[in-house]
Amino acid sequence: MQEIKQIPSFLQKLYEILESEQKAIGWNKEGTTFQILDSSLLTEQIMPQYFKHRNYQSFLRQLNMYGFKKLKNKQGKSEFQHSQFRRGLKNNLLNIKRRNQDDIKQSLECLTKEFEQESYLNEHEKLRKQLVELQSNQRSLLEEIRRQMQRNRNLQRETQDITERINTVKSYQLRKLNKLIIIIQKLPEDAQISKMALIKEKIIRKLELIEEENVSIKELSLEKQDSYMFQEPNLTGVKSPAGYSPKTK
Repeated sequence: MQEIKQIPSFLQKLYEILESEQKAIGWNKEGTTFQILDSSLLTEQIMPQYFKHRNYQSFLRQLNMYGFKKLKNKQGKSEFQHSQFRRGLKNNLLNIKRRNQDDIKQSLECLTKEFEQESYLNEHEKLRKQLVELQSNQRSLLEEIRRQMQRNRNLQRETQDITERINTVKSYQLRKLNKLIIIIQKLPEDAQISKMALIKEKIIRKLELIEEENVSIKELSLEKQDSYMFQEPNLTGVKSPAGYSPKTK
């Protein structure tokens, strides 16, 4: 218990971090060095928990003061080594002493330069990831625009087909009415009056049915247009018989 109290607080906490379940720093396979796996995770979560601050440079200064040497591994991660800092040999921490001021100052300058370079590389990598994400979002947006344009073209064709159907129905019914009017006009006057009286209601009802059918087709077209936020097509073009107005219900 006495030995643990003599271990410097920084070394004690650093060893505890390495022995804990986290993904910010970790031992190498041999347990002779440790490396920084995720500097962002280290500064944002681990350091506030153990050191009450997020200053990465302060962390590097502490390592430098206790004589840790900085290495570069094959993965490009920052790796630190000390002859007395080993996994499973916690008592060896008692042999680690603070360095003198001149050595600390010289090493600190080197560490500061390395830190600035590493910070630049981290920021560059972060910006690269953001750019890749923006490019992916742009491709998704362009694809959605193409799908929307295709839906609009399909709607235009459907609207055109409905318009042609409406005009065809109108033209067909008007031709039948015109033929009927011609036939009635050829009858004697008394017969015309009698005939007109008999078919008056039929004609009016037929016209009402035509109007109802046209309204239903228009409503169907408008519902499809609203679903794609499309403007209503112009469905006019065929005139109704002279003197006819739809019956108001």
